[in-house]
Amino acid sequence: MLANFIYQNLLICQFELKRLFATRKGWLYLATYLVVWYFILFYPIRYAANLLDEHRSTAHAGSFFEFLGFGSLLDWSIPAFGVYWHFALIFFPMMSVVIAADQTCSDRVRGTLRFLALRVSRDGLFFGRYISFMVIQFLLILLTLLATLLLVVFRDSSLLLEAFNNAASILINLFLVLLPFTAMMAGLSATVKSARQATVWAVLIWSFLAGIISALSSYLPILGKLKILIPGYQLSGLAQLSEWETLQLAYIPVLQAVILLIIGRWIMQRQAL
Repeated sequence: MLANFIYQNLLICQFELKRLFATRKGWLYLATYLVVWYFILFYPIRYAANLLDEHRSTAHAGSFFEFLGFGSLLDWSIPAFGVYWHFALIFFPMMSVVIAADQTCSDRVRGTLRFLALRVSRDGLFFGRYISFMVIQFLLILLTLLATLLLVVFRDSSLLLEAFNNAASILINLFLVLLPFTAMMAGLSATVKSARQATVWAVLIWSFLAGIISALSSYLPILGKLKILIPGYQLSGLAQLSEWETLQLAYIPVLQAVILLIIGRWIMQRQAL
């Protein structure tokens, strides 16, 4: 039973990866993604890293970046990765909501899910697509980190080992950060009829949930702990940490992802294909 479930997930992952890397539409998406990250990497990240390199040793550097709200950048051994980390905490969750919005909805409208359900279970469909989109996002993060690593090593080859250490910590943490966002979109995709609807509902639910919990916690402070259920709740805390310290909050996205996947699976089991 377990072996069959794993086999189904592998087949679905293989199909999704082929759709990204072996089709014209997939290559167009990758080209757009790489162009966007080229400008992010070679302009804001590179220039901000150079600024940190020049001023981190001065007496006023710490207070200056603290005033801007980026004092934690000085805690990174390689400034380029510190700047990358702050950009990535904003960019990748937003990207996840967009690219993971169409996990099952369009296939359900076209009738493809009904065809696939003859060969794989609903759990295989649901978790297979979820795992597929997590693998795709892992690869996209890896591409940008390798580009950042090459930029750092090109400037100073002696930083190679330290750069690998920084890149590894970011890769693991960003993967964990995206778990609940992708799980949220998996559940919404199993509910609505289009990726656009899933994206809109994700923004609305996230906003209303955060607002309601904040309002209730002002009357009953103990309810403020429910914020831990909101995807991205820990991002502001992560921005203040550096390198492997960021794993201190790893339990939050894992907990969120488990809860959202349970809800999403329940929806998938009861939704008409």
